[in-house]
Amino acid sequence: MTILTAISSFGQTKVGDIQFNDIDVFGKEELMLNGAGSRDKMYAMALYLDFEVDGVEDGVMVAEKDRTMAVTIKVMTAGATSDFREVIRNGIERATDGNAYLLEDQIRDFLKILPGEINKHDIFKILYVKGGDLLLFKRKELLGKISNGLEFKKALFKIWLGENPVNKDLKKDLLASFQPNPVLGKWKTYDPETGIAISIVQLYIIKNQVFGSIERMLRLSERDAVCYECAGDDKNQKVEGLVIIKDMVLKKGKYVDGKFTDVNNGRVSDCQLWVDVEELDVLNIKYKGSGGTNRWTRVEE
Repeated sequence: MTILTAISSFGQTKVGDIQFNDIDVFGKEELMLNGAGSRDKMYAMALYLDFEVDGVEDGVMVAEKDRTMAVTIKVMTAGATSDFREVIRNGIERATDGNAYLLEDQIRDFLKILPGEINKHDIFKILYVKGGDLLLFKRKELLGKISNGLEFKKALFKIWLGENPVNKDLKKDLLASFQPNPVLGKWKTYDPETGIAISIVQLYIIKNQVFGSIERMLRLSERDAVCYECAGDDKNQKVEGLVIIKDMVLKKGKYVDGKFTDVNNGRVSDCQLWVDVEELDVLNIKYKGSGGTNRWTRVEE
C-alpha cells in the first residue's frame, strides 16, 4: 500500500501529483482544506470544513456533526466504476457495524446519481449542507441531492473518518493539522519611514484571490479617519473597514497582479506580497510608496 503525503504550498496542496485547493467552492459554499491523502492508487481525497479539528480523535465527531462540510475525490485509476461503488457499499456496512440496511433507500438513491461509468481523472465533490441536504457534484455539475440526509451523511463520512475506516492512514491524512495559506490572517502594518505601527490589516481569500481590509487603526486619533483622497467606491469611506488590497493572484510563490490603496493619498498601485518559509510571521509587501519591501508582522489571536 502506498500512502501519499499531503505537502502544503501557497494556495494548493499536493498529494503526489494530485493538487487540491486550500480553499475551494462547493456550490455556493466556500470551505477550507483540513487535510488530504490517498487510498493506494485508486483515488486521492481531501476534506473541507468550516471549523477546526484537533486530529484523528475527532473523526467520528466530524462525521456526526450537523455542520457544512465537503470531500473532494479525484479518481486515479482507469475503470473505477465497480471499485468506487464497492467503496460506498462496503464502507457504509463497516461504518454502521453491519446495519447499512437501515439506510438502504438512501444508499440506493446515492448510487443512482453516480455516473454509469467512473474513469481516471474524474473529480467528485460531496457537499453536506447544515440542516440535512447532501449534494453530489461531478466537477461543477450537480448530479443529484439526498434530502434529509444527516443520518446517511454520518455513515458516508464514517467510511473515511469513522472508528473502522476503509484506510487508517487516509483517515490520519484527512484529519491532520493542516497549515493554512501563510499569508492569511491579521497583520500589523508600519510606517515605512518611521517604523511606527499604523494599523491591523486582515488578509483573506475569495475565489483564489487575496484581499486585505483595515480592521483597526492603532492611533486613537485615526479611528474615525475617512479616505477623502480615494477614488471610485472608496471615496469618502471610513478607513477602518476599507479594502486596501485587492485581486492578488498566486504566481511562483508570490501574490501579484493586484492593487494596493494608500489611504494617505488615495493612490492605487501595483502590489506584490509573500511570506518566506523561514519567517512565517513576517509578510513582505511592495507597492509604490512602500519604500522598498515593507515588513508587516503577524498578529497572534
